[in-house]
Amino acid sequence: MSISDIQNRAEKLRDEIWRLNKAYFIDDKEEASEDVRDALKQELIALEKEHPEIITPDSPTQRVGAPLDGRLPKIAHLTPKESLTDAFSHEELLDWIDQMERALGKENVDFAFLTELKIDGLNVTLIYERSGSHYALLRAVTRGNGIQGEDVTHSVKTIESVPLSFTTGRKDGPQFIEVSGEVYMPKSALDELNSALEEAEKFANPRNAAAGSLRQLDPKVAAGRKLAIFCYELGKETTDALGIETQQELMEFIQSCGIPINTELKLLKSLKDIETMYDNFQKKRDNLPYDIDGIVIKVNSKQRQRDLGSTAKAPRWARAYKFPAEQKTAQILDIQLQVGRTGAITPVAHLSPTALAGTTVTRATLHNADEIERLDVRIGDTVVVQKAGDIIPEVVKVMTNLRPDNSRAFYFPHHCPSCDGELIRPEGEAVHRCPNNNCGAVRQEKIEHLVSRYAFNIEGFGKETIDELLEQELVSDAADIFYLTYDVLIGLPLFKEKKTENVLSAIEGAKHVPLDRFLFALGIRHIGRETAEILAQRLKWPKSELTIEKDQSMGVQATLFGAEKTSVKINGITMADIAITLQAQTTEDLSVIDGIGGVVAESLCSWIAEEDNRALLHKFENAGVIAVQLEGSYAPQTLTGKIFVLTGTLPSLGREEAKKMIKDRGGKVSSSVSKKTDYVLAGEDPGSKYDKAKELGIDVLSEEEFTTLLQ
Repeated sequence: MSISDIQNRAEKLRDEIWRLNKAYFIDDKEEASEDVRDALKQELIALEKEHPEIITPDSPTQRVGAPLDGRLPKIAHLTPKESLTDAFSHEELLDWIDQMERALGKENVDFAFLTELKIDGLNVTLIYERSGSHYALLRAVTRGNGIQGEDVTHSVKTIESVPLSFTTGRKDGPQFIEVSGEVYMPKSALDELNSALEEAEKFANPRNAAAGSLRQLDPKVAAGRKLAIFCYELGKETTDALGIETQQELMEFIQSCGIPINTELKLLKSLKDIETMYDNFQKKRDNLPYDIDGIVIKVNSKQRQRDLGSTAKAPRWARAYKFPAEQKTAQILDIQLQVGRTGAITPVAHLSPTALAGTTVTRATLHNADEIERLDVRIGDTVVVQKAGDIIPEVVKVMTNLRPDNSRAFYFPHHCPSCDGELIRPEGEAVHRCPNNNCGAVRQEKIEHLVSRYAFNIEGFGKETIDELLEQELVSDAADIFYLTYDVLIGLPLFKEKKTENVLSAIEGAKHVPLDRFLFALGIRHIGRETAEILAQRLKWPKSELTIEKDQSMGVQATLFGAEKTSVKINGITMADIAITLQAQTTEDLSVIDGIGGVVAESLCSWIAEEDNRALLHKFENAGVIAVQLEGSYAPQTLTGKIFVLTGTLPSLGREEAKKMIKDRGGKVSSSVSKKTDYVLAGEDPGSKYDKAKELGIDVLSEEEFTTLLQ
C-alpha cells in the first residue's frame, strides 16, 4: 500500500470506530460488537505504529471513552479518566513485561499482579463528599471523553447496592473520595426485562440494557431494572490522601466502605498463573450471572505504578486481557452500492441471515473497491464475520476453499446507482464519489442527517417522508425544511392534521439550535459531533443580542389564522456571522487547534469556499435559523478559546487548582508562551515566561486579576 492508501485506510478506520462507538456508547445500539471494535482499533493502532506520521489528534487511539450525548449535563471529572490498553495474546503480555523491565530495570520487575474480571458494563465514577466523619454521595458521572462525563446521579442513586453514605472509620480524610466502577445488568434481570418488551424493543445484551437504563432522564426507569455495580479503582488524589500502597489494599478499602467489588480477585506472581485464571474464566464466562469480556491485570504496588506512570491516555502498569472475538460464517448473496451524504459510494454485502449478538445480521460494509479487491470478495462466497450487533458486522476474510463454482466477481460500476452520473475517484483516495450535488440519494442523506437526533433533532421526518418531499420537488436542500407550510404538509399521504401540527411545532422549535449541533448538521466531510463541539468552543464566534418575533401559540391554529406575536431577545449567532467566521479561518489557523488537524481544516475551508454552501447559510438565515452557544453545566464557559500559560508561585492558588479553573471554563493551558497565548498567569519568581510575555505584548495577570476574570 502507498502512503496515501494507508492514510485513507486509517481515515476510514477512524470514522468507522467513532461511528460504532457513537452507536454503542451513546445510542445504546450494538451495530458492531466490542470484538469488532477491538479488531478495527487494533488495525488502526498497527497502522499508526508503523506510520506515526499519519496519527491525527482526533484519532480514537489518542482519546479516552466516547462522545458525550448532550441530553444530560456535562460534568468535569475531578481527575482525568484513563483507558486500559488491550492485550489479546500471551505474546502481547510478554511485550508488556518487557516494556516494564526496560522502564524500571529487570531487577525491579519481580512483583505481584492483582487480577480481576473485566465486567462488560458502563463506566461510572462516584464522588463522595466528607461531612464530619461521614461521606455522602455527591455525584455520579459517566466516563464520557475522559475529561467530562454525563451526570447520572439521579439514576445511580436508584441502584440498591450503591451506598448513599458511609464512614471510613478514620478521624480524618480527603474532602472527596472518588471511586470508579462498572454499572451492569445481571443476565437474569435482562431476561426479566426483555420478557416484558415487544420484540423490536428487546435489548441485545446486558451492557446495552444497563447503559440505556442508566442514561434515561427519568430515574424510575433505572429503579425498575435491577442494575448493579462493581467498583475497582480510586482517584489518584484519593489514593494518595489515604496512604494506600497496593492495589489489593485499595480494593479492601473500597469494600470496607460498603461499596460493592467483584470478589473474583487474585494476587498472582507469574504469567503462567495469569494465563490459568484467564483460561478458567473463558470457559465458565457463560455461566456467570454477569457479562465479562476478559480479565484486568494490574501491578499491585502503588509505588511501581507511580514509577511506570501513564501514556497520554492509558496507565503503563495495567492491561485488559481480552477474550478472543466471536466469529461466525455467512454467505454473500449480493453486493449493492449505498450513496452517502458526501457522495461517497459504499459497497454493502447482503448476507444470508446470521444470528450474532442477539440479533439477525443481513448486511456488512465492504468499505470501497480496494477492500473488495484486497479480500477478493465474490457474490456467493462464504465469509468469516466477527461478532456484531444490530446492523453492520466486519468481514474478516473469504473462505476460498468453500467458494462455489457459480460465484461471481463484483466489478465496481462507473455510474451512480441513484442519478446515473459518472463516478469519480479523487487522486489519493480509496473512495468513489458521486460529484452531482443534485443527486437524489445525496440530497436525501443530507436532509436525513440535518433532521437527525444529534443535529437539528426534528421529529416527524422519516425516510419515506423525505422521499416524498424530494419526489414532489417540495424541498431541494436541507434548508428547505424550514420553509414548509401547513398547506404543503397536509397534502402529503403520511400527514394528518395532528402530525402536521406537531411537525410544524418541531420545525419552529428547531430554529434556535446549539452551535455545535448546527455545525454537525451541515454534514461537512470529516466534521463529526466531537469535531463540531471543538469548533464551537475554540473559534471566536461573534454573539449578538437578537430580537425575534415569536408566536405565543404554535401549531395549526397559529398557522392557519395567525397568532399574536411577542418580541423575545436571545443571545445568538447569525448565519451571516457564521459564514464570516468560517471564511476568516485558514487551514494553518485551524490545524493547530487540538482535535482538528490538517484534514478537517482543509475540508472546512473547502466547504465554506463554495458559493452554494454560503448560499445555503443565507437560506437558513432567511428562514430565521439562529445558532446559540450553550454554556457548560459544570461552570460558565467564559474562557472558551483562551490560551493560558502559568509561571511562578501563586500566593494562594495551587497550580493544578488554577489549571482546573481554566479548563472548567473552556480555556486551555499551554506550557510555553507564543503569539497564540492570550494570558500569562504569573506568581512570585515568574522567570523567562514572564519576560517573553512582556516582549510579545501578552496580558500578564496576577492571581487577583485572574480571579476577577473568572467572575
